[in-house]
Amino acid sequence: MVGEVSLQLAVVDRKRVGRPTQLDTLRKSEAVLEVATDLFVERGFNGTTMEAVAQAAAIGKQALYMRFPDKETLFAAVIERLKDDEVFQHLPPADDLPLEEGFRNHLRAIMADSAQPKSVLVCKLVMREGHRFPGLVSLIGDVSLERFIGPLAAYLDERRRQGEIRDIDTLATAGMCADLIFAEITRAMFRDVPLSAEEVVRAADGIAELVFRGIAVR
Repeated sequence: MVGEVSLQLAVVDRKRVGRPTQLDTLRKSEAVLEVATDLFVERGFNGTTMEAVAQAAAIGKQALYMRFPDKETLFAAVIERLKDDEVFQHLPPADDLPLEEGFRNHLRAIMADSAQPKSVLVCKLVMREGHRFPGLVSLIGDVSLERFIGPLAAYLDERRRQGEIRDIDTLATAGMCADLIFAEITRAMFRDVPLSAEEVVRAADGIAELVFRGIAVR
């Protein structure tokens, strides 16, 4: 009798151990998205199959489809993950630094964030699949406005109120700065060589110097 009870308890324990927890499920979903991101970047949307994702993530096809009913849903989840994963802590719109130094620091912060691996992956996906998913381009534009362009424009607005820069369209100027930064990121992406910390600073400083000459009150 004792032996039967022990056997039953062992079976129950094995079931408890084998039953995935919510944390396990979240970890597996994160692993799937990590693998899917790499495959979408490497092979594109058409070249990536759900079967390939399941195999690379070491998950059953049925379990994959339970999480993501189709490839479009999986792709959308990949984009949302990339968009939300990195939280950009932009600099405050007001500081006590001289205009040239403060402006340079803002561009360095934007450039450093844009050069992060996950940010580069987003750029690659947009360039590869933007024609198939027009909403993806709009999404990235909205994110750029919220994370980079808006805060930089607010900084320039503050400096304009202090009489340090000319009466310019600060939002357009901030957008131009972002375009120049993304151009540097794209150039590095085509070379498939990540920007080093020194290159990030050098590129940001070059853009800052160029724009500063046009906006500062002399």
